[in-house]
Amino acid sequence: MTAARRVLITGGGAGIGAAITQALCDAGHSCTITGRAESRPDTLDDAIGYLQLDYLDPGSVNRAAETIQQDLKPDILINNAGINRKGAMADAQPQAMLDTITTNLTGPYRITQSCLPHMLAQEWGRIVNITSIWSVTGNPGNTAYCASKFGVDGMTVALAAEVGHRGVLVNAVAPGYIMTDALRAKYTPEMLALVASHVPVGRPGQPEEIAALVAWLASPANSYVTGQNIRADGGLTRTAHPFTRID
Repeated sequence: MTAARRVLITGGGAGIGAAITQALCDAGHSCTITGRAESRPDTLDDAIGYLQLDYLDPGSVNRAAETIQQDLKPDILINNAGINRKGAMADAQPQAMLDTITTNLTGPYRITQSCLPHMLAQEWGRIVNITSIWSVTGNPGNTAYCASKFGVDGMTVALAAEVGHRGVLVNAVAPGYIMTDALRAKYTPEMLALVASHVPVGRPGQPEEIAALVAWLASPANSYVTGQNIRADGGLTRTAHPFTRID
């Protein structure tokens, strides 16, 4: 049986983050999630801890970082929280770019820093950063998001090189189109059908499929994989043409 570990999942209350939280709780770990709300959500399971964290509020980040380093001391960190504000670069407001970089890159950098002293002291740790397929390929109308996620990929591989010999493994998972409530809100059924036609497996992914991969990367079963940005996208970004079934 896997030894219980302390886990911090940023943005663990919904979508992919919630699925990751459930998977790690099911594995017997003690999980804490972050959210922007000041108070703990009433619907949150009593067994799950809660830490207020708003990357756009420097005071919130400072308080969270102090709590993490002094009290929580997680053995496993999942950097999942993020935002995506789309729009043509020529029309984008400077603040939108800054908010995206702050939320998706510099904020997670700070939280990761606060987790490292404990991991390095015990010579064991697992860090999994949730990137995106837009961390490995460009997407029009998404320059700020791509810049932030490419940055997280760079942070992942550099930190993996820095701390691997100290027992801390650092990886990223790059989801493709995943059937979360957020995706359903943005895409009509017709748009989702078009997406599916471009994915070799013929459908969008499920949050639980991402969670299973993250749970393995965060486990002792993973003893040699580090510095990777693993695309979990049904084959989308490695294929050049819409899927056509040949029977």
